[in-house]
Amino acid sequence: MYTILPVLFLFILGFLLQKGSTLTDASVAGAKRIVSDLALPALLFQAFSSMEIESKYLLLVAAIFLVCLLMVLLGKALAKPLRMDTPYFPLLLGGFEMGMLGYALFLSIYGNEHVGKMALIDLGQVLFVFFVLMAFLIRERDGAHTAKALLRQFITSPVILAIFGGIVVSVAGSYVPPHPLWKAVNEAITLLAGLTTPLIALSIGYGIHIKKEGLSWSLKTIVVRKTVLLTLALIINHFLIDRLLGMDSIYRYALLVMFLTPPPFVVTIYMRPNDKVNADYVDNTLSLDSLISILMVMLFSVVYS
Repeated sequence: MYTILPVLFLFILGFLLQKGSTLTDASVAGAKRIVSDLALPALLFQAFSSMEIESKYLLLVAAIFLVCLLMVLLGKALAKPLRMDTPYFPLLLGGFEMGMLGYALFLSIYGNEHVGKMALIDLGQVLFVFFVLMAFLIRERDGAHTAKALLRQFITSPVILAIFGGIVVSVAGSYVPPHPLWKAVNEAITLLAGLTTPLIALSIGYGIHIKKEGLSWSLKTIVVRKTVLLTLALIINHFLIDRLLGMDSIYRYALLVMFLTPPPFVVTIYMRPNDKVNADYVDNTLSLDSLISILMVMLFSVVYS
């Protein structure tokens, strides 16, 4: 529990700096750009280059992908009974914000030596976000989507390039001995990856703005999301990770951390402009869920074993 406190302190510091001039909207936007284009890809490259790849693990990747898809379908089924008159309710149930929060929380508790385990757990939801969720978001914003637009977004994303680069290095490392120059390159990547957690924590804290508008929708979304995903995490951990695959316990902790994280922040990027009602709802949900996620991860890191 105490290992996550530095992240929480940075989160609180970012929130307090809303009142000063040290951080501004422009500087935070720049910090987020550094994270999304440089620091996070460096972290993900390291994570996926150290990932242990076995064919049996594909079952877990597929299961996580299906969970994300089923959550969206569940959202569509529950929207009317819960009086959620917004198209973004189902989309906020599927996927996880791993890049901007999940890795920071996991590494702060379990350490960098297990980052490859987190990468394996993350793979299924990465595929879901880039191939399914983004298609839904683009269709909602533009009324249609093309496979060409999705493919272009996929192959030009620094995050995706880093993930696939890491996988290639992981596979090649079994056959090709590392060149001495690689050590220097890897150290540079490590330094860059180290920027991820502090910049993310400060940025998220600074970005907390909870408004009354759309707050009831946000609370409903978070309750449904946390209740269902926490239940599914415990089921998958017990029956799939422990009993069927016989994986190390660190994978259970990694999956639980991921399932406790908020929805992907990418939702805000692909919303229709000037859609204030839905924008307030989505912003409230991501802000409030980020805070709740941190507190829940702290709690379950103590009580779950």
